[in-house]
Amino acid sequence: MKYHIVTLGCPKNSVDSEGMDGLLADAGHTRAADASDADVIIVNTCSFIAAARDETVQVLGELGRQKRAGQRLIAAGCMAQSHGDLLAQVAGVDAQLSTQAWTRINEVVAPPTSQMIPLLDSPASSYADWRSTPIRRSQPTPSAYLKISDGCNLRCAFCTIPSIKGDMASKPIRAVLGEVEELVRQEVQEIVLVAQHLTDYGRDLGLEDGLATLLEEICQVVPVQTWVRLMYAYPHGISERLIRVMAELPQVLAYLDMPLQHAHPDTLRRMRRPPDTDHTRAVIHELRAAMPDMALRSTFIVGYPGETNSEFKALLAFLEEMQLDRVGAFRYSREPGTPAASLPNQVRPNVIERRWHELMQMQQGISRARNQRWVGRTMQVLIEAHGHTDDGRSVALGRSFRDAPEIDGQVFVWGEPPIGSRVEVAITQATDYDVWGTGR
Repeated sequence: MKYHIVTLGCPKNSVDSEGMDGLLADAGHTRAADASDADVIIVNTCSFIAAARDETVQVLGELGRQKRAGQRLIAAGCMAQSHGDLLAQVAGVDAQLSTQAWTRINEVVAPPTSQMIPLLDSPASSYADWRSTPIRRSQPTPSAYLKISDGCNLRCAFCTIPSIKGDMASKPIRAVLGEVEELVRQEVQEIVLVAQHLTDYGRDLGLEDGLATLLEEICQVVPVQTWVRLMYAYPHGISERLIRVMAELPQVLAYLDMPLQHAHPDTLRRMRRPPDTDHTRAVIHELRAAMPDMALRSTFIVGYPGETNSEFKALLAFLEEMQLDRVGAFRYSREPGTPAASLPNQVRPNVIERRWHELMQMQQGISRARNQRWVGRTMQVLIEAHGHTDDGRSVALGRSFRDAPEIDGQVFVWGEPPIGSRVEVAITQATDYDVWGTGR
């Protein structure tokens, strides 16, 4: 049987898709490079916000219309869990596989009949037999995502993830190390640790400072030149020990993605998030004191219900003060079933749009200034692709420690250094999101 997997949504979905890929291949099935060549098409869906659900329905509908006789279409993942009834109405969908049950993919592709495999009681049940889930990366890139937990114990008023994923369940350290060892054998050069709440890792396992402990264990396994990147960390879980471990272990990059969502205490309270912005400031200062070149990324929501003009201006002032390297902004999406959806004082769409543009325009200047700090300096770059300029000159595309895969900027390097190589690059030019340089 030939299969093709389409992944929508975040890197955590990519990890699950690669797990399904490995299980299918281990069962003797063959990956098809294109959906048209597959006997079974699997779409790993996203349900985070309305736009993601719209994309899911659109992709499934298009694949359903293109199906040939005998071809099967399976909707897997978050939206199959949260909106299974809706997906069942999409013409051409033959079966569904809900989010944490992806380890049962072979049960779904085997029979000809339609079925829905429900959400497992806990993500831990899918981690218990981790040794039977081979790692098979779908993209031959130097980087790989590794999910260390699933679910979330936070109950942010705007977020649907806990209702889809359930409470957080950490993958045991031995399971993480087993996957790390496999990635090292595959000569992966960058391991990106992801979770809904990275800095809460191990709390359910009885670990104190679990992420710091895990990093110490990982860095006993990976070569000193391998990059370990942290994404989706919350400031209230960043301890002095974690900062020290990050600064001392050479494999751990001076990079952190902290989805802060807002900076005004009143907005944060309505979001049901910690309102102590002064603590967040202190954590950022501590990170930069320990790692002066620290690259910080965050995401924010504009137009959250009740957001006044003064609250929005406080967010802009925070961004101006903290000078974050990378910032993404979401326009507030009113998600049915969330506490935020029933809040009074919903912000008008035109106001949300105006605030989004104002924030992004201001951050553009900050990002440019943070990039310009590197002009005249040297950074190590992981080469990922080759290309040519409009006038025919060869240029390589890569990333530094400051650039997470797929979401951050790039480093453009003149010439054709080998893909997968590490190059010391002297930075000569900086733009809003990227930098340019010459390899040494």
